[in-house]
Amino acid sequence: MKQIAILTQYFYPHQGATSQLITDLAKGLSHRGYTVNIFTGTQAKQTTPESLNLKINRAFSPIKSSTSIYSKIASSIFFLLGALWYVIFQVPPSTPLLIASNPPYAGVLGICFKIIHRGKYYFLLQDIFPESAAMSGIIKENSIIYKFLSKVIYFTYKYSEYIIVLTTSMQEFIEKKYPDLKSRIKIIENWSIADIPIVKKQENQFAQKYQLQQIFTVLYSGNLGRMHDIETITEAAKILRDEPIRFVFIGDGAKTQIVKQAIDTEHLQNILILPYQAREVLPLSLTACDISLVSLIPGAEYIVAPSKLYGMLAAGRGIISISVSNSYIDQLLSNSGCGINIPPNHPQYLADIIRQLQSDEEKVKLMGERARQLYENKYTFHRALSEYEQILFSSPLEDV
Repeated sequence: MKQIAILTQYFYPHQGATSQLITDLAKGLSHRGYTVNIFTGTQAKQTTPESLNLKINRAFSPIKSSTSIYSKIASSIFFLLGALWYVIFQVPPSTPLLIASNPPYAGVLGICFKIIHRGKYYFLLQDIFPESAAMSGIIKENSIIYKFLSKVIYFTYKYSEYIIVLTTSMQEFIEKKYPDLKSRIKIIENWSIADIPIVKKQENQFAQKYQLQQIFTVLYSGNLGRMHDIETITEAAKILRDEPIRFVFIGDGAKTQIVKQAIDTEHLQNILILPYQAREVLPLSLTACDISLVSLIPGAEYIVAPSKLYGMLAAGRGIISISVSNSYIDQLLSNSGCGINIPPNHPQYLADIIRQLQSDEEKVKLMGERARQLYENKYTFHRALSEYEQILFSSPLEDV
C-alpha cells in the first residue's frame, strides 16, 4: 500500500479551518487506499477521528492554545522539534512528504528530508510568509529578520517538488517575487469543510435557538484574525444598530476583542458572538443566516486564501466580500453573480448594501442559489482530492 506523510501543526480535533481541511484531505486519501501518516502539534485524547488508514503522531507541548503571538511561536517550536525527529527517523525516503505552512517556516523540515533521505516534499501554503507577518504588524518589512525569513522561505520553495497555493492571486504574487520558481507552482482551491444540505433559515434549529429566524441575519463565521477587516463590519453594525438586522460572529481570533469592545462601549444589541462550532453543527450554523461575510484588509488578497468562502457557497447563501477591487474574491463573486464586493474601510457603504439586501428578498434568494450552483460546479471536496492525488502521486511510488 502506498503511503504519504503529512506535517501540520493543526489537525483533528482542532476546530480551525486549516485543521479541518487537512483532516478532510487525510481522510479522503485514506478512503482512496493510501496509508496516511500524520505528525501534528494538536493535542487529543483520541488518536484518530475514525477507523481509517490514518496513523497520527502528536508532538509534546506544554503550551495551551491561545491567540497570543508568543504562545503560538512557543507551540510551533515544540511542534518543529518533534517533527524534525519524526522526519529523520520515521518517514521512509520513498514516502512523499506534504508540509502545511503552519507554522510558515515548517518547510525547513522538507529541506532536511531532502538532504538526509533524498526524499520528495510538497509545500502547501496557507498564507505567504513573511509578508503575512509584516502585514499583521508582527515584524517590520525590510528588517533583518524579515530578510532572513524571506531567504528561508525561498529555499523551502526552491527545493520542494511543488509549491501548492490556494488562489490565483497567491500564484501571481509568488511568480512575481520568484520568477524562477514559476514552473513549481500549482493551484488547488479549497472546498467546503462540511457537506451542507440546503435548509431554510426559518426551519433551521440553530437559527431558532438564537432567535434569528425572523430577523435579517448577516453572518461572519471563522477566524477573526489580523488579516481580516473586522473593523468595517463592526462599524457597519453600529450604523445599523436601530434596524431589524442582526450580525452574528462565530469564531475567535486576535480581533474578537474589537467586536466585544464595540458591544460594551456602544451598548449594541444587534451583535451576537458565538465560539467556534463543532463540525457536525456547521451545516446548521452556516445556513442560519440570510447573507454571509468575508473580509480582508488591503493587500491581504495576495497573501491569504479566504477558506471560509467555500462553506458559505455550499450553504447556498449570498456573500458580501470586503476586499480591494479585482481581487480573487471580487472576480469570483462578480463572475458568478452570487455576491457583492465592497472596498475595505467603507462601513457606510457596507451598511447601505446590507440595508438594500434586507429589503430585496428575491435578490438574496437568487444570490444564494447561484452560490450553491458555483459550489457544486467548482468547489466540491472530490474535485480537490483528485487534484492533490494527481500532484502527490503522479510518479510511481514504491509500496512500503
